[in-house]
Amino acid sequence: MTAQAGDTAPIPSAADSKQLLRRQLQAQRAALPSRYRHHAARHCARHALRALRLRGCRHVALYLAYRSELSTAPLIDALLDDGLHVYLPRLVGKQMRLIELHADTALQRNRYGIIEPCGSVHARRTQLDAIVMPLTGFDGAGNRLGTGGGYYDRLLAGSAAQRRPWRLGYAYALQRCDRVSVDRWDIPLHAVCTEHGLQRFT
Repeated sequence: MTAQAGDTAPIPSAADSKQLLRRQLQAQRAALPSRYRHHAARHCARHALRALRLRGCRHVALYLAYRSELSTAPLIDALLDDGLHVYLPRLVGKQMRLIELHADTALQRNRYGIIEPCGSVHARRTQLDAIVMPLTGFDGAGNRLGTGGGYYDRLLAGSAAQRRPWRLGYAYALQRCDRVSVDRWDIPLHAVCTEHGLQRFT
């Protein structure tokens, strides 16, 4: 059907705008060459490790990278070498559980194809000093654009005004955008770590 004079294009909803931004940022991230990915992961781990040490963190939750996400492998190795307690997410229904990583912890792929630890004994959110979070995008106010599943929002519900756990976004610098639209349930970040360094938010 041909558009007629006076017709107006439908205004995209906030959800549609978020999804469009996700696709754009994911495409940019996926286009990064593998050599740069390794470089960024090493540099980001160094910046994050310094920040976590300065905060005296002993219990840290992280994620295992999926597809084009910034790898946390160098950071996990460094934290374990420091003798810290490291926790990885496991999805149980619509909830996220954090399972401590040990040398003998078995890993498996969940329904999304993401590697996660086996086991049922999980840490409470209040036990954590910091949680290192994946993201699709972030802005200068510390607003985080996730993948849309809401797992981290449910895990952190009610903690927006709390200092613990310290919420650290982990991303490539190119994932910063001008503005992330927020919903009432979104939890802001305390800081974001990229290959260029740490950015704190007030």
